[in-house]
Amino acid sequence: MIDCSFNELIGKKTIILGEVSTGKTVITRKLLEEAVSQNGKITILDFAPPERVEKGIKFGGHLYKENRCKVRNIKSDMVKTPRLSAKNSEELIKMAEFNEKITSCMLKKFMESPTDTLFINDVSIYLHKGSLRLLLDVIRRIKTVIINGYLGEYLDNDHGTGLSRHENIMMHRLAARMDRVIKLEKEA
Repeated sequence: MIDCSFNELIGKKTIILGEVSTGKTVITRKLLEEAVSQNGKITILDFAPPERVEKGIKFGGHLYKENRCKVRNIKSDMVKTPRLSAKNSEELIKMAEFNEKITSCMLKKFMESPTDTLFINDVSIYLHKGSLRLLLDVIRRIKTVIINGYLGEYLDNDHGTGLSRHENIMMHRLAARMDRVIKLEKEA
């Protein structure tokens, strides 16, 4: 587990990367709880699909389940799991495009009334098809940004669409523009 506090990340752009089940959401949730305790104005853009378990491994799940007035939580239960759910390449692409529409709208909604602190859960869902330019434009305008996202090999089955490779490239490009990169490894 990473030893890092929210106070160390104030004024920075931070990304937490890792394979499935490495603790990205757990760490992000801990940082969020610390931020909430400081009474700042916080927004969560939760791009994660609803939680599901497959082959004993938990996928997705929203970052923040409580409804507190001081946390603006922008999420959707309609986000899909393309590589876990699609039966073929066409279905996978349609799901990724659907997710891009939802998550782009969430980014735009946030920018209508931005806060100083932004958490983004599961940014890799957006980067399947979303514009890195739009995402970076949002990030640049916000004082403190904490993002988590998938970066690994477990979800490589993309039915030959190239979506996994594209996601990997976009995640690396995003990480290169962040102040702090936290890379989580699978425990042996």
